[in-house]
Amino acid sequence: MTTLRRRPEAASPTLRFLPETIHIGRQLRTYCDARFKTIGLTLARGQVLLHLEAANGRLPQGELTALLEVEHPTAIRLFDSLAQLGLLERCPGENDRRSKDIVLTEAGNDLANQVRSMTDDILIRVMEGIPEENIAVARGVLAAITANIAAL
Repeated sequence: MTTLRRRPEAASPTLRFLPETIHIGRQLRTYCDARFKTIGLTLARGQVLLHLEAANGRLPQGELTALLEVEHPTAIRLFDSLAQLGLLERCPGENDRRSKDIVLTEAGNDLANQVRSMTDDILIRVMEGIPEENIAVARGVLAAITANIAAL
């Protein structure tokens, strides 16, 4: 039987940083999804509401789909489900009547504000006790990684 040996460099902080960061992202998404379920939403539906709330309640359908980083059919199912709940509606585009805008209803805006408040609370609690200087360093590291990925 062959035993797999880890290369010594595989344990290096440099090679472990991104997998650990990805794991943290998964943990945060799982926690947010559980919290959103307490108000009848999934993480994906909550993200739609958050993007619309940040854009003053209205975005072109294609732009919102791009922000969600999902395929078009997935976005349509999300929009349909939220429309059935009375949280958003599709309207002719403001700049191009052939396109569709996604618009929060009053009920959608109220729930989006609740989701924003819940999200802000989660983020504050997650970042509790971390000095701002450390956050600044971490943001710089993440910006450098983003630039390196863009240069690939």
